[in-house]
Amino acid sequence: MEYTSQELRQRYVALEEGMRQPGAVLFSQARYEIVRQLGEGGMGVTVLANEISAADLKRPVVLKFVKNSLDPQRLAQFLKEIQLSVLFNHPNLVSVYRLESEMVQIEDANGLLRQRSRSRGHTVYYSVMQYIDGWNLRQIVDRLRQVRILLHRDIAMYSIARVARGLHYVHEYRDEDGEHLGLVHRDVSPENILVDRFGRIKVSDFGIALAVKRQRGSGYLHAGNLRYCSPEQLSSAPLDRRCDIYTIGLLMYFLFTNTDRFGLEVRAGDARDRIRRKMARSALPELGRIHPRCAAICERCLREDPAERYQTCEDLANDIDLHLQETQKVVTNDQIEEMLHELFSPNPQFVSPRFLPLGGSDVLEQQDFDPNPLPDLPEAAGPIATTLLPDG
Repeated sequence: MEYTSQELRQRYVALEEGMRQPGAVLFSQARYEIVRQLGEGGMGVTVLANEISAADLKRPVVLKFVKNSLDPQRLAQFLKEIQLSVLFNHPNLVSVYRLESEMVQIEDANGLLRQRSRSRGHTVYYSVMQYIDGWNLRQIVDRLRQVRILLHRDIAMYSIARVARGLHYVHEYRDEDGEHLGLVHRDVSPENILVDRFGRIKVSDFGIALAVKRQRGSGYLHAGNLRYCSPEQLSSAPLDRRCDIYTIGLLMYFLFTNTDRFGLEVRAGDARDRIRRKMARSALPELGRIHPRCAAICERCLREDPAERYQTCEDLANDIDLHLQETQKVVTNDQIEEMLHELFSPNPQFVSPRFLPLGGSDVLEQQDFDPNPLPDLPEAAGPIATTLLPDG
């Protein structure tokens, strides 16, 4: 029996979905036993898997599959992402280990067959990535709101500096010929900043990273996540690294206030117009309870004109490190580990000698915080563009 092209597509899609289900086993350079799905975004699906290698050695990894891999444009973008990501090597970036593939083919009209032969059929590609056992910034701030506290500003500043260091590495990345690619992440959102149980900060998801020198047409430039976009993205203007610096400023604002700066605006019917108007206003009046130096660093990142922002993430990170030195504050991964352990316990107390360098006492200083400072706006009629961890 011959299948129509539409029937073939539907069967291949069904088979790919089956490969991602808990209990499925994939065979390539190693054996991957699927545990559970982690996230699904516009471009891909991520699952937690156990990688089983020689002598039954096991480690948890994340597998990322491109959604609708029969679409050649989507597949090409996915392969481009992996081609870049496997070359990155920085302590503040999620590691991508390798690209794997598996052949799928339809045996007959009565069933589906997956086999390793590459002589015919459809090739499914997936990347193998580092598994971060921890939380993203959205999950951390949601928990902070539950217990009605703000993150200590020095921990927030230290974390932002680590994000900036990782992104500076990406911005400065050169190919094998030494050509500077001018990469831009374009989706520096809380969902894409991960913190493991040991307090280490990692930037993830380069699914929509853009080589600025290779921009072609406005289709590459639109804002996908309206909560975390720059003025340039909103107006489809040319992008450079300063676009990511703006969204780092939005991250800093988020950690300082437990609130998305454009959260209410996104939920309005005229979201883009509201956001654009707010971008033109200084963020300083909204940061009145924050240390003036911290507020000034955040406000500089959020300048509407890119020329008025920090020009590199390294400059931003250096400014934060200088502030911590001048105020004689010491922040370590151990302190963040202790804070997270306490935060996600049933009854957080934040009592530990490790907090002495921050607050001068073994009780972590916390500011008064009202988690509902502004009234909600009605939900927009259409769907809101968001990014789901850990895929963009």
